[in-house]
Amino acid sequence: MSKNAMNYFENIIIPLIQANYPNIISDMDIMILGSVGLGIDDEISDIEASIYLDDAIWENQGKQLQLLLNDCLAKTNNWKREGSILCVHPVSWLLDGSANKFLSNNDNLPWENISFETLFTMQKNTIILNSKGILTHLREKTDVTKYPEQLWKKSLITNIKELYVEEFFELNKNVQRNHIPEANILFGLMIERIYHIAFLVSHEYYPWRTHLDWAFRNLSISKTELRSQIDKLLSTSSWNERVKIIKSIIEFYKNYIKNNNLIPEIDVYSDDLETELIWAERLSAWNTPDWRNFIKEKERNAVDSGYSPEQFWVWSLWE
Repeated sequence: MSKNAMNYFENIIIPLIQANYPNIISDMDIMILGSVGLGIDDEISDIEASIYLDDAIWENQGKQLQLLLNDCLAKTNNWKREGSILCVHPVSWLLDGSANKFLSNNDNLPWENISFETLFTMQKNTIILNSKGILTHLREKTDVTKYPEQLWKKSLITNIKELYVEEFFELNKNVQRNHIPEANILFGLMIERIYHIAFLVSHEYYPWRTHLDWAFRNLSISKTELRSQIDKLLSTSSWNERVKIIKSIIEFYKNYIKNNNLIPEIDVYSDDLETELIWAERLSAWNTPDWRNFIKEKERNAVDSGYSPEQFWVWSLWE
């Protein structure tokens, strides 16, 4: 974090709160958000921060504190005015509303209710005040090494499936048909997903899209050929070249997943990868290693009824 941001909070914001609300400063944690909190702000960055209070204190005193901070920010803000905000929030709002469960001794934690972007923020953004210790405790509780392995697999399977089965297939058709508006829409979605998958195969949380490329270049996988492929993808204006590069990126991910044994439950080299991914997702392969047994059973049902095994999916719906 920049010295300007550090000085702003240590010399203006925190003393202001201390002078006006001395009784709650010891119950307060503050996190600086966005590019400022990541230490990568520039001349067009705004300043964002969240001040966290126990819910009861927030309910009783949060409103007046918020008004005080609004007035102070309007008079002292050295960053871009549009988008700048110092928000007073209750602790329960942290982690997309799941903070209290992570603060308890509950073993059944609602990981799937929290976005990777929120988890990235909790891990990477600057904690400027740690009076209560809530933010550091939640940072420790949500460390990337504690994210459940099955959920890494689930996220990876579903994202690879979306990229390969849905988006790449549609992009290819749109390019062949010269449907450029639709191709552009898909292309944007695919760029974001390609970045996301880089984080997933690295077992790392990813940030909001504003900081995706910056964070990607801090991953070890960015030292591989993937980085040059993404750079080429972003620089070319040829749709045929884009399709070709995305296909090579998909192959890179398949090889990376296989070589690092990231999803042993699926065969990324399957001759029918589309079917493999669709059914791996539908049958929750990340929780059910023998998920193919269900397909084999339905194939037998189809054959016993005089149909080809390829029509197993019909029996999966009606039996």
